[in-house]
Amino acid sequence: MSHLPALIEKELPAPPKLGRAFGVGIVVMGMAMGTGELIMWPHLSVKYGLGLLWLALIGILFQYIINQEVARHALATGESFFTSASRFIFWAPFFWLPAAILLYVWPGWASALGTILAALFGFGHYVFWAWISLTLVLILIWRGKIAYHLLERSLKIVVPIFILLLFLVSFINLNWTDLKAVGAGLVNFGYLPAGVDLAVLLGAVVFAGAGGMLNLCVSLWYRDKGLGMGHYAGRIANPITGEPEAVAVSGYTFALTKENLKNWRSWLWYLRFDQGLIFALLGLVSLVLLSANAVAVLGPLGLVPQGVEVATAQAEIFRLNWGWFGGKLYLLMAYLMLFAVMWTVLDALTRMVADLIHTNAQAGRLTATFRWFNKISIHHLYYALITIFIFIQAILLPFNQPLGFLVISSVLGAITMAIYTPLLFYLNNWRLPPSLRPGWLSNFLLLAAAIFYSYFSILIVLSYF
Repeated sequence: MSHLPALIEKELPAPPKLGRAFGVGIVVMGMAMGTGELIMWPHLSVKYGLGLLWLALIGILFQYIINQEVARHALATGESFFTSASRFIFWAPFFWLPAAILLYVWPGWASALGTILAALFGFGHYVFWAWISLTLVLILIWRGKIAYHLLERSLKIVVPIFILLLFLVSFINLNWTDLKAVGAGLVNFGYLPAGVDLAVLLGAVVFAGAGGMLNLCVSLWYRDKGLGMGHYAGRIANPITGEPEAVAVSGYTFALTKENLKNWRSWLWYLRFDQGLIFALLGLVSLVLLSANAVAVLGPLGLVPQGVEVATAQAEIFRLNWGWFGGKLYLLMAYLMLFAVMWTVLDALTRMVADLIHTNAQAGRLTATFRWFNKISIHHLYYALITIFIFIQAILLPFNQPLGFLVISSVLGAITMAIYTPLLFYLNNWRLPPSLRPGWLSNFLLLAAAIFYSYFSILIVLSYF
């Protein structure tokens, strides 16, 4: 018997119109575009060629399945992944909490933002501009009323503009030969160039999408957006400018009536559109085009984006076509995208930590451990934590460069993915009613992802010994 409160039975709401419902997919895609697509894959493609793109295809396919299955459980129960997992592994928060902090407290995106602004304005050290960017995030967070809404709205503007710009420059830069090389790379299964850095390669695969525990935060974003049974869960609001509401500790269930099952099938179609078309397909297209442009333009110039140049060398792609204005325009768009990514990652980190602390302070076998937080609302907890994490990143900034931070985060992310994918398989196949469970193909791909991430994680660990 679970040590958390039993699920409360309610009716499954019908999905709203598609235009109002989708949004989490674009948030996850925005994160992907600002990490693997914008930084790590162009670096690898210029250095080793487009023959590695098959790993990007596998990375995005696996993450699509992971996101779909995380969201399936969230839509069916209105619970976060962490709460559902704690129902049968009560000590799991002691793993998830340090894992989330170790994964995402590093200021890799802030470092990249500082590098971009230093190139954009032509003066100042990247650390100074990174501090400016972190301050701007802090101001925006405290000005908004609902934590999730402003984040989603900003990405719904930035992502389409960036993709439009990317298609335009690709039309100018790429020819049929380049596109054939892309196609060959996507099906070049098994190819690994000699001397490739496994940690960077694994990082690129993990970041071909959201990566690490960010995929698990999908359950919290669907819940906060009020989708599926998350409609009853409540959302995090600014305790000063917003109107905080009760946020449920545990989740809900629904009777398997004809009407509820009809609504459930509609939610699954919505989910496949949001994560399949918006996240996976557009994410793969953007990754491929950014990599192909980098090879076509930077390769002949002998420029391999790395170190502090990871986020800025690609401005050459635009500068060569449109001169000074083109280079500056790319830097501005890259900044907007990475700024949204940094904001999203900070939100995800804070949301995961706040959910774990709040849930276990209110109910379950760990209330004594988390008793210091049982009088603090999740609204106050979220806004206090995100402020603390921003200050920690500001302190850590001078100690490394963007690629180093991102590699650390991605390797740790792969290890957590190797752990939680089997757990997700169990949750969806044993903790959901048969009519809500995934099909054989989703289960096969989820288990394949578990084996893939476990294999690469073991290789990385062994390489250090």
